[in-house]
Amino acid sequence: MQTDQLSHFPVMVNEVVSCLEPKKEKIYLDCTFGQGGYSRKILESAECKVCAIDRDISSYKYAKTLSQKFNARFTFSNTKFSDLHFFLHKKNIKAIDGMVLDLGVSNTQLNDPHRGFSFNNNGPLDMRMDKINTKLTAETIINEYDEKELSDIFFYYGEERNSRKIANSIVEFRKKKKIDSTKMLSDIIQKINKYKFKHPATRVFQALRIVINEELNELEEALKISLEILTKNARIVIVCFHSLEDKIIKNFFKKNSYKNVHDDKKNFFRIITKKPITPSPEEIKINPRSKSAKLRVAEKI
Repeated sequence: MQTDQLSHFPVMVNEVVSCLEPKKEKIYLDCTFGQGGYSRKILESAECKVCAIDRDISSYKYAKTLSQKFNARFTFSNTKFSDLHFFLHKKNIKAIDGMVLDLGVSNTQLNDPHRGFSFNNNGPLDMRMDKINTKLTAETIINEYDEKELSDIFFYYGEERNSRKIANSIVEFRKKKKIDSTKMLSDIIQKINKYKFKHPATRVFQALRIVINEELNELEEALKISLEILTKNARIVIVCFHSLEDKIIKNFFKKNSYKNVHDDKKNFFRIITKKPITPSPEEIKINPRSKSAKLRVAEKI
């Protein structure tokens, strides 16, 4: 299965692998396996090994395909960022030679109505990436959180300018009827928001997903761990789609840059991308969801 046959197109896959610079007999970590687009490209680029993780159990079937093709060069685990130390210890891996993170939602998640991630497909208000270990759902938030809590979530995590109006509409609506589907929530939002170039519910759904899956906390954990597990000259390559994520990454790289570390710390980065790399017009045309992507790279020194 080649990249162009995947139902999820790995964003800027050529740029990601080029920045990672895979080498023979080295070990690389794909922290967001998804359907395996990055892992496959890395394995095809050099006679190296890839350890992949994903908190979404639906990735197993795609991992199986890569295991059959690359055998011992590829391993997969249903693991989240914050459990990276445990995962590497279990695999008896003391350090890695590079890591990749794609922080976007995969088409596997978006295109399955039962997952509740999409406002285009009607389904339950779920949005959990890991249904086994995550109990909080979008339905619970939408129906049980008070108006201020809802407004704060939409404003901070979704940067939704109409957060108060949307929160108020949700609270008024649920007095009469429980909101239990993505379509119901989307319809409420569409009565308030009128965006020209994006779906009116985009920011609210994004905010709910981030909160439910603790995505910003998980990202911060992955960044901290990267400083400890990367070998000298190893690179961390991150693709993100949200300004809050990009700010966290940018600030972490800057804070831990050799230019800003003034103590005896042994672990620090050299920033490779002074400005983020963005998708080409050709890629955006083929995969419109890549439009907001930003790629940042740092090297352990």
